[in-house]
Amino acid sequence: MVDDGTVGNTARGDRDQSVEPASADSDTVSTSEITRDELRTTFEYQVQRLGEIDSKAIEILKANLLLIGLVVTGGSVLIQTELPVGTFVNLFTVSGGLLLLVSTGLAAVTYTASNLRGGLDSEAVEAAVDADSDEFETQLLRSYAQWIEYNARVTAVNDLLATITVLLVFVAFVYVIAGIAVGGAGLSTLGELASFGLVSLLMGGFTWAGFHMDHLGSDSADHPETFPGVRLSKGATRKEGIAALRDMLTRSTEERERGE
Repeated sequence: MVDDGTVGNTARGDRDQSVEPASADSDTVSTSEITRDELRTTFEYQVQRLGEIDSKAIEILKANLLLIGLVVTGGSVLIQTELPVGTFVNLFTVSGGLLLLVSTGLAAVTYTASNLRGGLDSEAVEAAVDADSDEFETQLLRSYAQWIEYNARVTAVNDLLATITVLLVFVAFVYVIAGIAVGGAGLSTLGELASFGLVSLLMGGFTWAGFHMDHLGSDSADHPETFPGVRLSKGATRKEGIAALRDMLTRSTEERERGE
């Protein structure tokens, strides 16, 4: 009986020892799967977010083109009448029209600026077939991180352009309405200039506040046990977005072709 107990204890000990490595492997796989799922979720949201920005840019572009067409058509008709159309052509309406044109151009640029990165090309697939599974999984996780970082910069640029576009459209409408009011009131040149300066000052403050209303300060430094995370909606801060836009405009053609 003693021998049987010894054998049983030995067998159970062997089984316990064989279970420990499996448990460690299971923890490793679980961590890898959680990381991959989180990266995939972030990547998919970035794609969705860029699609939303592009859709808004297209809608603004269509609306602006329609409005410009109506203004041109209406203006050509009114010129042929005896109405004093020149009364409403002032500093406000001219500025509003110019801002509307600029916002239309920015809406088009916002749509064309989208250029996401992600996925495996044919060379990566061939490398994956020949590579070790653990090595490929590690490389895939690192690739996801690079894609997300790059796409965050693209999102920052697009959101920056979209924000400026929306603000310009609003300011343009305010100028046009103010121009109609000033023209109807028959103000003098000095009064028109004073009112234009006042409205411009108010619109400048509104634009500045709207442009910088992009994020709250991160408190990750106060919680070192947490991850800082990715700015999903805006991609980055306004300062980083401006830097990314400047980098996009100043890179050479060779760098763009290499995807640097």
